[in-house]
Amino acid sequence: MPGPVRVQIAGVASWEEALFAASEGADALGFPLRLPTGDPDLSEEAVRAIVAKLPVFVDAVAITYVETAQEAIDLCRFLGVTVLQLHGEFPGAETRRIRAALPYLRIVRAVPVTGPEALDEARRLEREADALILDTYDPRTGRRGATGLVHDWNVSREIARAVRVPVILAGGLRPENVGQAIETVRPWAVDVHTGVEEPDGTRSLAKIREFIRRAKAAGAVEP
Repeated sequence: MPGPVRVQIAGVASWEEALFAASEGADALGFPLRLPTGDPDLSEEAVRAIVAKLPVFVDAVAITYVETAQEAIDLCRFLGVTVLQLHGEFPGAETRRIRAALPYLRIVRAVPVTGPEALDEARRLEREADALILDTYDPRTGRRGATGLVHDWNVSREIARAVRVPVILAGGLRPENVGQAIETVRPWAVDVHTGVEEPDGTRSLAKIREFIRRAKAAGAVEP
C-alpha cells in the first residue's frame, strides 16, 4: 500500500531540535560529520549522545565525506547510527567492506544532479546502495549538498522512475516548495537542511514543523 513520503531533517544541531523533529514526525535525523570544508554543527561525542537517546523508530544518519571503509566503519560504530549517507567519491569495493563489517547498516549514496548525465551516475551507484539521495551541485563553490539551491526536478523524476532503490530528494527544499517537489518527482523521501534555517543560519523549529507537515500532506508514494 502507498504511504506518506518519509522526511529526513539534516544538520541537526542539538538534542532539543532532534527531540522536536522526532515528535513532529521526522523519520530520520541527519548529522553531517567529517566534511571536506568547515566545521560540523556538533562534535562526534555530542552526536553519539543524541543518537543514544533517540526514539526507537527514528533513524540516525551519519552524513559524511569519508574516503575509506575503515574510517566509515569506525565512525558508524562510535556514533551508533543505523544509516550511512556517503557523499563524494567512494569506491564500490570499499562499500562492500562496510557491508561485511556492519551488515545491519543501510548505505545511502549521493548523486549530484548536474544534468541528464546524473541518470548514468544513479544507475552506477544503485548497485551498491540501499537508497540514493539526489542533491544539488553548486559549480561556484564546488559544494555537493547543503547549497540551498534547487536543481532540475525533471531529471530527478527520471532517476526516480529508472532506478530500483528508493530515492531521497534534496537540494533547496523548504516548506514553501516541498509539496510541489514531491508531486513532480514522486520520491520515497525528502531531505531538508538549509531550508529550515533562518537567514542568520540558526535552526527554526517552526520551519521544521511546517516542512514535515507539508511533506506528509503532499501525497502518498509507493513503499
